[in-house]
Amino acid sequence: MRYLQLLIITLSAILITSCNRYYYKPNAVNAPLFTDGGQAHFNFAGSLGNGDDNTTDESTSFFDIQAAVSPIKHLGIIGNYSTYHYNTLNPDFASGHVNARAHLLEGGIGAYYALGERKVKFVMDIYAGGGAGKLNSDVDMDITRYFLQPGIGLTSPWFDFSFNPRVTRVVYANLDANGRDLSYLENQGLVDIYGTAITNGGHTFFEPSFTIRTGYKFAKVQFQGAFATPVDVKAWRHNGARFTVGFYLNIEDMIDLAKNGSAE
Repeated sequence: MRYLQLLIITLSAILITSCNRYYYKPNAVNAPLFTDGGQAHFNFAGSLGNGDDNTTDESTSFFDIQAAVSPIKHLGIIGNYSTYHYNTLNPDFASGHVNARAHLLEGGIGAYYALGERKVKFVMDIYAGGGAGKLNSDVDMDITRYFLQPGIGLTSPWFDFSFNPRVTRVVYANLDANGRDLSYLENQGLVDIYGTAITNGGHTFFEPSFTIRTGYKFAKVQFQGAFATPVDVKAWRHNGARFTVGFYLNIEDMIDLAKNGSAE
């Protein structure tokens, strides 16, 4: 019953997430919760939603594909691919209801330490990495992003929990205004009154996330909320939350099951 309530709350949060044009949104956090070398995990998650007024002429979707491997004990390697799409049948540039799409590919490396009983373990880890992508909307920009991701969590054959207070640094480059004038860029906060553009320097976000997985052994359903709070003041629009539901697989347990008929 508790898991059913969690599912309802999570899906409700996804459906009411506003759809609009913005220039940054946090991607999902890769939280593998490794406990030993030789482990490999895979996750596919995403969300679908309607427009700000629940109208059918607007839709949003975003998906995350994540992979992680621990080649030796205490060492973890993670990789993420994230996408975002916003579509509207009635574009309105003044209000921000315009078509948009973005993608980001990144990787990272880190260390972890696990302690506890055989089936229930407490995990501390930290990962650092970066990646690059592209934003296409009313303007086009290249994206480079760096992250530092500490975390604490609990893992067992039936339930996982992870908290990750990630910090990211986002850098935009190659701004293409797609023919829009300076006045438009200023109205959208892409250029300030001093003529400083979004592509001048970097932008830092504090991005805490909560991840819950429930299932058994190698297959679990994952629920995650990732949030983004700017450290510096930003005139341009950003979206401060990303809620996803997905499926999480422990590859090493799948292999053990195939070989031995059980996943220890």
